[in-house]
Amino acid sequence: MKRVVGLGANVLDTLIRCQRFPMEDKKTRAEEIVRTGGGPVSNALVVMSRLGVETAVIGGFADDLEGKQILSELRAFGVSTDHATILPEKSSFVSYILLSEETQSRTCLYDRGTVPDDPSWVNLSPLDSADLLHLDGNYMQCAIRAAKYAKERGVKVSLDAGGVYEGIEELLPLVDILVPSAEFAMAVTKTQDARSATEALSDLYSPEILVVTDGSNGGYYRDGNAIRHYDSIRVDAIDTNGAGDTFHGALIAAYLEGMCLSDSCRFASAVAAYKCQHIGARNYELNMSIAKNL
Repeated sequence: MKRVVGLGANVLDTLIRCQRFPMEDKKTRAEEIVRTGGGPVSNALVVMSRLGVETAVIGGFADDLEGKQILSELRAFGVSTDHATILPEKSSFVSYILLSEETQSRTCLYDRGTVPDDPSWVNLSPLDSADLLHLDGNYMQCAIRAAKYAKERGVKVSLDAGGVYEGIEELLPLVDILVPSAEFAMAVTKTQDARSATEALSDLYSPEILVVTDGSNGGYYRDGNAIRHYDSIRVDAIDTNGAGDTFHGALIAAYLEGMCLSDSCRFASAVAAYKCQHIGARNYELNMSIAKNL
């Protein structure tokens, strides 16, 4: 069984579903409130675990109620937390996400907490037996140290590049599987569209795998010397929160199973669309059999 280790943001999300976003200084009744773990790497690890990949998380977790819930939920989904570092007197990353049924959009408020970006508290030993390290660019100094450690041991590095964080230019050359958003790709390459950004990123960093996601427009991937487009899968979305994280987890699982990149993108798109039909990034049934029939 392939093994993936993840390092990145670990978040406790409070999802609040409402008919429409509340007006300022008015009261609005929530249709549903769901409290669940989140974060790009954590969500991707959960998806991978459910698709049959052995997964583990490393990094720091606050020793508060939110941190305990985040860890407990990861374990419940089969993600090993044995090498996570518990940091006393720190607070967790939390977010509050409003989901509008009227516009099918989301609005997020968050507090990043006080877990520090300090590589000294990250236990890197699980990478010695890993096939892949998955990062999201959060805790950049920790991510760079982990990526270098992985590369020294022949472990592949993947990056969910959603934000242009300080230090990203040092991390990008270490990445084998680069899956950025179109927004990120255009910002880094100073191009005006996703296709051009894909080509420019390929020229700049030459990762083994490059896929640029563009939301409902699908996205682009490098196929040899060609840049090809893949389509998104249209569904009646209930909650798009975590769809990108799901795409990343499913793409990596497909890659590790040996699917070609074209099939991997279609597979990941289907799983992400399936997720959008459910509230929360994890609150739905998923396994490889279900995923292959989507």
